[in-house]
Amino acid sequence: MTIMDKDDSILDSKKKVNKKKAVKKHTLFYKILSFILIIITLVMLGLLIINDIFSIGYLIPIVLIVLLIIFVNSFILNKNHLRKWVKNIFSIFSILIIILDLLMIFFGTSTLRFLSNITDTGYRVESFGVYVLKTSDYENIKDLNKKSIKYLDHEDDAAIREAIGKIRKKVNIDVDYDANIENLLNSLINKDVDAILVDISYDELIMEDFNNIYKNMKLIDTIDIVSNIDTLESDADITKDPFVIYLSGIDTKGNVQSKARSDVNLLLAVNPETKNILMINTPRDYYVTLNSKKKKDKLTHAGIYGVEESLHTLEDLYDTNIDYYARINFTSFVSIVDAIDGIKVNVPKSFCEQNSNRSFAKKDLICLNKGYQTLNGEQALALARHRKTLATGDVARGENQMMVLQAIINKALSPKILSKYDRLISALEGKVSTNMTTNEMIRFATKQKNKNNDWKFSSLSAKGSNSSAVCFSTGSSKSYVMEPDVESLNIIRKSLDNLFEGKDEVVATTAAIKE
Repeated sequence: MTIMDKDDSILDSKKKVNKKKAVKKHTLFYKILSFILIIITLVMLGLLIINDIFSIGYLIPIVLIVLLIIFVNSFILNKNHLRKWVKNIFSIFSILIIILDLLMIFFGTSTLRFLSNITDTGYRVESFGVYVLKTSDYENIKDLNKKSIKYLDHEDDAAIREAIGKIRKKVNIDVDYDANIENLLNSLINKDVDAILVDISYDELIMEDFNNIYKNMKLIDTIDIVSNIDTLESDADITKDPFVIYLSGIDTKGNVQSKARSDVNLLLAVNPETKNILMINTPRDYYVTLNSKKKKDKLTHAGIYGVEESLHTLEDLYDTNIDYYARINFTSFVSIVDAIDGIKVNVPKSFCEQNSNRSFAKKDLICLNKGYQTLNGEQALALARHRKTLATGDVARGENQMMVLQAIINKALSPKILSKYDRLISALEGKVSTNMTTNEMIRFATKQKNKNNDWKFSSLSAKGSNSSAVCFSTGSSKSYVMEPDVESLNIIRKSLDNLFEGKDEVVATTAAIKE
């Protein structure tokens, strides 16, 4: 054998060795790829099964088909003596499936995290403010050492006593109380006490009903009291039973778990079988009997005692059961509407309204013209807030709020919402709280995926007459209220019955009531 032959033999041997190494390398790649495909797909399927994303009728065939695809694909990837280009095609297909699985896992887990975060766990924050006269030299709580303070006492309120205890750990103070907000404010103005302690939820109430006093007060400290309560639970099957949601809108920028007046009081009665949604607006100044206090007050003031108080008060008013509540910072309408690229509504009349920062500066005013148009977040909030130039005031404002809400729901049910999914979740994060469980929300959404989204909307507003009366929350002086119209309430009650009974014509007429 010549030297050249030997060199060729050695070269051939090296080529064979390199070829074997290449084959082993490719074989290992296909094994790793098929292993990753199987594991990630199983995780994705597990997420679907555990969270009941699909009904059992859809779930079983979906799981079987997906498993068949990935196992056939993995078998081909690990099959010896197949052409390289065939394996490459199935490799690309496997990578695409893995990417799709990862996207589903990402969106699934982010959705579950979001739903878990908005589910009310019973966590509550009650904030109390220490107020002094603007003309005083007091700048912080330490300046009140050996001074006097009076607090607003409504029955046996453990939270405010805990707040007093926290103050006493910082300073030595004389403490007194008053059960009447007007008397409490007058004691500060008349300098009978050096400071007063009031739940922050009363802040806007004082500003609205006692503005002359409010302008002479300043806040020097805030005490937060955290507590946990048992949240309301419903035994309704949300996928088939009619249910009612109370939508409470607080027009503040505080923690959504904080007590606050409810400026928006909408009921959404939903029949998932007939696809009917009845929206009911109750004006904020409606003169009602507070459920736990058994005293007359404005509906908006019920929120001072918690969302549960507002809910039970509305149950009493309409003689119905309310299954769920959703509490939202009203100003978050801006980010929600912007997240879905605006909503289309028919603005009933031209007007100007303050912006989300409540600025009355001319350059900051939000002005809208009458007519059908697309509104951004600031414009939608202005429409939902405005009432001063409307002939029926708060009733008309509530009707505008229902129009805005319906437009948001319609946009949210559109398939196009998927492209804005992340933005919508970010817009709602930390701004919504509900007693609806994660599982209930998923089951309801899943049920709607399997049906058409042709929901039928109806709306009603509770009517009333302008009046003035004493309110439990504000003391002995009279303030503006709306006296309920009995016929209006009867129509709403009958309409709720119609929805629960599955009737196509939900809204009742006066004639039907009288019959």
